[in-house]
Formats: sequence, structure tokens, C-alpha cells
Amino acid sequence: MALQDRKQREFQRREQDILAAALELCSTPEWESVAVGQIADRAEIGKGTVYKHFVSKDELLFRLMMDFYHGLLRMLRDDMTEGSPKEKLRYAVERSLHYHIEHKEYRYVVEYCERIDFKERANPAWRGDFLELDRAFQAWGIPILEAGMDAGQFQRQPPERVLIGMHACFKGAIAMVWASQDWCPLGDDETVVEAVTDFMMAGLTGRT
Repeated sequence: MALQDRKQREFQRREQDILAAALELCSTPEWESVAVGQIADRAEIGKGTVYKHFVSKDELLFRLMMDFYHGLLRMLRDDMTEGSPKEKLRYAVERSLHYHIEHKEYRYVVEYCERIDFKERANPAWRGDFLELDRAFQAWGIPILEAGMDAGQFQRQPPERVLIGMHACFKGAIAMVWASQDWCPLGDDETVVEAVTDFMMAGLTGRT
């Protein structure tokens, strides 16, 4: 049993080494030209070993995207301010935006995995994994929205409808902060965070 546990730990450690190597190589504008062999070299393993963990480069990148969003979900669950639903949601929006700013190394991977062409050819099982993650985000956010509506802090409307609008606004904001000031001259990261947070809260409350 101890030997089996040790082998499992080694397998998991090697998998994390592969993911770390892939993220490092795919965090630059040249990410599309990165080959599995280069990832193996960076992780100091054989190319065949990579395929023992991931059947393709796409699966590897999908896993990185999922790790990114699971990290965001953990942050929302663990790093939550005390206070009213309005205060909690404002804090969550600000922290989520900062999370994306602080983890820009994931931007090419996440943007690639969210492209339509990637989703159309992706393994159907990956869609199930992503939908499960999406449900987890809803399970976190909907109770806060409902509590805010019950307290009269948010306008009464279906929470799922609210999440659609918030998601669209949030994704637009991420595109801005990930594009950098060369392509987004409207303001620095902090200006975008403040403006987007105020806008989203105004949509919920009618005031910032």
C-alpha cells in the first residue's frame, strides 16, 4: 500500500511539473508554436511521459484553464469579507478582477480554450467538467444575490438573469485588462477595476 501511495504521489508531482512547464511556455505571444516535446524538455521528462498524463496538447491546456478557474473559485469561497450581501458582492467582483490581473500568465491559455473552435472539437467530457465548474460558481453566487434581494439591497429579478449580465460585463473587463494599455487606452488596471465594479453594482442596486 505504501509503495502504491508513493507511486501515486510521484505521478501527481510529475503531472504538476508538466502543467507548470506548459504554463511557463504558453504564457508568451509565441504560445501557439509550443510543441509537446518542448513542454517535456522544460519538465525534464520524456515526451512519451507527457502523453501518459494528457492525451493531447489541447487536453493539457484545458486542464490549465480549469486549474485557473478552480483557483478563482477557491479564492471566492475562502477569501470573503464580512458584511452585507452588497459589500460581499462588491468585494468579490474587485477580488475576481484582481485575480485575473495577478494571473495574466494564464491569459493565452484561457482565451484559447474559450474559443468556439476549441469547444467544437473538444472532448465531450470536458464540456461536462466545465459545466460542473459553472454550477459551482452559481452555487456560490446565487445565495448572495438572493440574500441581497431579500434585504432590499438588490433589485428583485431572477438570479440566473443577473448572472448573465454580470458575466458579460466581467468578460469584457477581463479582455481589457488582459489586452494591456497598448490596446486598451481607457485607463490602467485599477481604473478598469473601479469603473467595472461601480458599473456592475449600479446595475444591481440602481446606485454604486
